[in-house]
Amino acid sequence: MRPNRTLSLLRTQQPAIGAWLQLHSPHAARLLAAQGLLDWLLVDFEHTPVDLSTAALILSMVSDVSSGRVTPLARVPVGSIDRIKHALDAGAQGIIVPMVTNADEVRAAVRYARFPPKGIRGAGGLAPHLGFGISRPEYLQRANDEILVGIQIETREALEHLDAILDVEGVDLVFVGPNDLHMALGYPPRFWSAEPRFVEAIERIRTACARRRLPLGTLCKDVTNARERMRAGFTFIGLGSDAHYMLQFAGLQVGELKGLPEPESWCDLVKFDEVR
Repeated sequence: MRPNRTLSLLRTQQPAIGAWLQLHSPHAARLLAAQGLLDWLLVDFEHTPVDLSTAALILSMVSDVSSGRVTPLARVPVGSIDRIKHALDAGAQGIIVPMVTNADEVRAAVRYARFPPKGIRGAGGLAPHLGFGISRPEYLQRANDEILVGIQIETREALEHLDAILDVEGVDLVFVGPNDLHMALGYPPRFWSAEPRFVEAIERIRTACARRRLPLGTLCKDVTNARERMRAGFTFIGLGSDAHYMLQFAGLQVGELKGLPEPESWCDLVKFDEVR
């Protein structure tokens, strides 16, 4: 069976670098997957609505066009058994569940993503085994070991119930959502900072994950930030998105040409000349 490359990297404590697919463009996803530089690409079902047929096309295509080198993942709302099953049946090789607040939500996500006897996913769906390069019967037998289940820690409730959440069997990845975690702690949204409550929360999460040998991930705005997180022990790194790549490159190039001072991120810049 073609292994889940990202899961294999995480299990051997190697970095897995990927990107969010915010544009939901099959063309952009195909170009990124075919390039082969990223370990995973993620379709976001939560913040950037996408029709299900487009999501299915992207998820199955990413694995196929990269011959399994790039892992297609899906970010699905907490408690959404229909979105989890749709993403996995469409060809996703893993899910990440944001905004969890307690262990019961995490247990449900794991159960929805696994075939019996470990879960209740069900044997429907003809597409997944094609992305894994395997016959359907064998896929059904072995998929539980190759489907990544990640959870995002980014709420006050998750911090309060951290130990119970991380003790849930079947969790493969713990992802820190830095912007939402800052806001949950009473700070403006940031990718990273030295704010005391944020630093304390990160250390708590790092220590708890290290004790359980759980891989730790987060989102970074640039390669400098990514290297800092990797030195701190993070192995699952989201380095921007397809929209970020486009806007950031355009901002850098045109900004240099027009002599514009570089903001913290060109993705956040909106600039129009005044009409004279």
